[in-house]
This record gives sequence, C-alpha cells and structure tokens, in this order.
Amino acid sequence: MLNKFTLLPPTSSRPGVELKMVDFDQFGEQRIPFEGGQFFVEPGKTSKPDTHDVSECWFIAQGQGIINYDGQEYHITQGDYLYFEPRKTHFVHNDGEQQLVIFTVWWMAQS
Repeated sequence: MLNKFTLLPPTSSRPGVELKMVDFDQFGEQRIPFEGGQFFVEPGKTSKPDTHDVSECWFIAQGQGIINYDGQEYHITQGDYLYFEPRKTHFVHNDGEQQLVIFTVWWMAQS
C-alpha cells in the first residue's frame, strides 16, 4: 500500500509567507528521520531570517527570488536545489511576478 502524507495547517511568520509542514508522524512518531513541508512566498515578500542546528535542503518548484545565505546574495529560480549547513542564517525574497513555491526538508546534522 502506498502511504500518502497529509499537510498540517499552514503557519506564517510574516504576511505573504506561509509554511505547510508534512505530518510525517502520522505513520509512527519519529519513524521518518527528517521533517519537511511546502514553503510559499508571495511576490515582493521576504521570509524572516532563519538560523538553526539542522541541515536543510530546498527545491525551488516555482518562481524566482534572491536568497541571502550566510551574508551573501544568490539568485534562485525554478528547478534549483539548495543545501544549507547548520547555523548558517538564510532568508529569501521573492523578486518575481508569481508565487515562489519551495519544498523543504531538514534533519539533525551528524556529529
């Protein structure tokens, strides 16, 4: 049987920015060794700066923007895969005309 995950209710830290986390615990708590979700940024909006102890990957599914990663700016666009090391501050600004859609997964870094 194929297991499909459901999305939890959306959360927002800023207007025009929304995260819908995946309910990975629905098939058993801590069975899945990572967390993740869908991240949406409306045109002209910016996510809040984020710094954490986990490793993280993003896949840009739609749109474009400018990401600030550890004090450096980079242009991102649909089809890009990104990796963030733990404790590196990052945030994204949607400088395009369509919604920026990002799929994200994160996990505790190996010691």
